[in-house]
Amino acid sequence: MISRGYFAMSKQGFRFLWVGQSFASLGDVLYVVAIITLLYEATGSATYAAMVAFLRCFSNLFSGLVAPLVLDRLPLRSLLVYSQFGQAGLLFLLLACLYIFDQSFRPFTMLVFVVLISWLEAWILPAKNAIVPKLVTKERLVQANGLLATVDQGVRLAGWSLGAAAFVWIGGMPVLWVTAALFTLSALAMVGINDKVQQDQDSSTVKADLSNWHKLREGWVILWQTPVLKIISALEILEGLAGGIFVGGVMLVYVKEVLHRGEDWWGFINASYLVGALVGGLCGILLSRLVNRWLGHTIMFGSIIFCALTFSFAWIPIPVVALILNFLMGPAFQLRDIAQRTLFQKAIPTHQLPQVFSAKGTLGFATFGISAILMAGLTDYAGVQYALNVSAVLYAACAVFAVWNKSRLLSSSKA
Repeated sequence: MISRGYFAMSKQGFRFLWVGQSFASLGDVLYVVAIITLLYEATGSATYAAMVAFLRCFSNLFSGLVAPLVLDRLPLRSLLVYSQFGQAGLLFLLLACLYIFDQSFRPFTMLVFVVLISWLEAWILPAKNAIVPKLVTKERLVQANGLLATVDQGVRLAGWSLGAAAFVWIGGMPVLWVTAALFTLSALAMVGINDKVQQDQDSSTVKADLSNWHKLREGWVILWQTPVLKIISALEILEGLAGGIFVGGVMLVYVKEVLHRGEDWWGFINASYLVGALVGGLCGILLSRLVNRWLGHTIMFGSIIFCALTFSFAWIPIPVVALILNFLMGPAFQLRDIAQRTLFQKAIPTHQLPQVFSAKGTLGFATFGISAILMAGLTDYAGVQYALNVSAVLYAACAVFAVWNKSRLLSSSKA
């Protein structure tokens, strides 16, 4: 029954989208593992390795601010293809530079290319989310979003394990070659998306007369003026500010100081969440009709459950219980995220989706960057337990806000 649904969704190229995303997600994980490990080997500095996450976040942020101009000028499929080919080309160029330059120039070179590759990444996410409603019917949006989430989490879960093993077996440079090949395969898969659903011709002629400033702010204005999108955006700001607690460095301190375990448990904690997120994506597929009917309820109860789990995670210093709680966070977050994304896709016309998802992504990058710095600072100055409690309070505020706006969320989900 599920496979039949997959093929029904694949008639206009959805199959090519999720296959392309699979290659891209695996390539992204392998690329991050290789770059971080190569930087640490070249410098012996954890700061250099940590700069990868920092630079990726802020490159995504600034690229996201100008993304509406690019999204307006290119059809979504073309943007996906060009961006993936661009990432592959940049990786091939990085490999050439690493072979040419001596050891002293390698760290700086790798960080420069991290910025460039991340710049293109900020265009891919809104284009991918915006093209989904063009490829599937409204009734299948939850199932489509659930499938994309499942594929992404499953591939990333496998990728982190494969990446570390591949680095040991074949080395960092060959892993980067594999990554470049995967990005190329992703771009080739995106070529198969049906051209006829790329864009709304009636809206492109109207937009041609608009100023660049209007195009840059269009997505933000829609977020602010559409009541349900404003509520979801406020929820995502609170979630983003709380989410920095799960940054790798903070979780490592949690494992050592709260659970009193070694680095291996850090890996177990990360893996348990990814498995939970994978289960959440599968639930989104299997329960797609139910979730589609109760989008508002899914968002509201997902926020409440995630809040309760975070408080428990902060106050129960038992390793096995921490693993279970982290696993349970996965389905709560994933189902809520699928519901929120589906509401976005249903609430506005398809020709406005790229600009809105671009604004949404930029908002996410900004809040995550702020949160990562905030939670790391709180951990250093007040302890990881204090930072966890602050994060739990923010998630509680998110749950209260969702309940406070229950009527609007529920009415919008029935529209």
